[in-house]
Parts: sequence; structure tokens; C-alpha cells
Amino acid sequence: MFDVWAPENSVLREKVLEHVFLSELAKVLLLDMRTPFEVLRSEFDGHGYDVVIEARGVVRHVQLKATRVGGKRAKVDVNLTLTRKPGGCVVWFMVDETTLEIGPYLWLGGRPGEPLSARGARPARHTRGNAVGLKAERRGIVEAPKSMFTRMETMEEVAQAMFGVEDDRLTLLRRHLLDRGQPLEGVIVDPGLTWELSVDVAHVVDGYQLAEAAGLGDVHQFANSCRSRAEAGGGWPADLLELWVLLFLEHRRDHMSGGIGLGFDPQPAPLLDGLWQAFVDALAAERR
Repeated sequence: MFDVWAPENSVLREKVLEHVFLSELAKVLLLDMRTPFEVLRSEFDGHGYDVVIEARGVVRHVQLKATRVGGKRAKVDVNLTLTRKPGGCVVWFMVDETTLEIGPYLWLGGRPGEPLSARGARPARHTRGNAVGLKAERRGIVEAPKSMFTRMETMEEVAQAMFGVEDDRLTLLRRHLLDRGQPLEGVIVDPGLTWELSVDVAHVVDGYQLAEAAGLGDVHQFANSCRSRAEAGGGWPADLLELWVLLFLEHRRDHMSGGIGLGFDPQPAPLLDGLWQAFVDALAAERR
């Protein structure tokens, strides 16, 4: 009887699981993120990746690793060549040995366009020792333990890590608002308000959650950077999502009285009135 898990069938098994992975990823990219993609393969296996996937202008060199559900494998080998690729990453997934269904997933990689970091990995060694029993290091290969990876339950999470959190900021904002029971079109804004009276509008969103979902990074740095640019005469961002996050953060700062929370210095009213006006303008533009 044919056994796909037999050692002699390892090459076939790897190819089958690669196709399973790509099939599941394709469903998310096409149906959820509404984006086309391209899959490329290396001429030979020597650069540390199995496939190259491009979507939304992001190129990912992907090394795939698979372990049977319930397996005890605690680490995987990673080719250091992958760290020199702008979007190198490792996806280590669990496989049901009876159905070949995959998941959950372990993710190792940076944000789109960022290189893979091997910090925390140890040099891999050959399984056989030399004449005196010493096992030499495998050149250019490191062992990455599970602790270096981020666990992801669904392919949706993997796709977001690989190619961006959402297909566009407006879609992300709409979904966030709907999750809070407030469609974007239902948000009522009085353009005659000042920033001080805009607190209810600001808290229609959860700015911390929205900033994380949009990949804005550390909220302290994001808000300070935007504020500095506005103070220097560069104006506030034009993006509605970013403006809503900033509106939320500034009201949180005001509520927490400076030293607590975000720790911003008090803001002059004209500067924050400018933030409010930029938000009103951006909201009106999205509704046209």
C-alpha cells in the first residue's frame, strides 16, 4: 500500500503540500483580499526558498516547512540566503496526515519589504560526527526554534502577514466600523464643530486596535511624527483612517492629562482644530 508519509516519498510529499498551501493561500488572496498574484519557482533548490509569490506589489521568497499534527518537531532549518531577500519568510504549517488539511501555521518574517531576521537562531550542525565525534556546522544554515515564530490559526492571518493587513485602508476602516456596529455612511459629523467637541466622533473607532490592524506601528511614534510634521507646516495626513486614529489618540491624550498614557505635551487649539478640519474634509471626500 502506498504511504505518502514514507521517507522515500518525501519529495512527492513536499510538492503535494506546497500545492495545498498555495491553493489555500490563493483562495484568501482572490476571494478575501481581492487581489491577483503570481507564483514563481527557482531553477534549482539552492537559495533557501521554495516559491516566490508576488501580490499587491509585494514580493515574498517563501520557505515552506510542514509537520504532522501532533508531531514533536521543535525547530526547523533556515537557509541564511533567505535573510538577504527583501521579503524572505518561513511558513511552518501543521498537516493532518489523513486529510492533508493544513493549519495552524507558524510565521517567521518581517513586514512587507522587510528582510527576515535570524536573530535567536543557532548554527545548524551535521547529524554525523567526524572521526573524533564532533559535528561540524552546516555552512549558511541555522536552526530556528518554535519560540522565534508567531502562531497563526488561519490562512487569512498568514496572507495578511505576507502581503499587508488589508487590501486597502478604506476597506479596513469600513470593516472596523461595521464590527463596532457603525457603518461609515452612518457616522454623523457636524463640520462646524471644533476639536474639543469632536470627542464622540473620535471614539466611534478604537484607535489602538485600528492602528495595529493598519500596521501604523508604535502609536507614540506615529502620533508624534504626524504632530511634528503639522507643527512644521506640513499639515496633517490626508488618509481618513490615519486621521481618525490621530483624532482618537489626541482625545485619549487629553483625557489622560499628558504624563499618563501617550505622554504628549498639551496641544494648541489651532493645531488640533486643523486636525479636525482635515478629518472632516477626508470623510467628505470618501462619501462623494
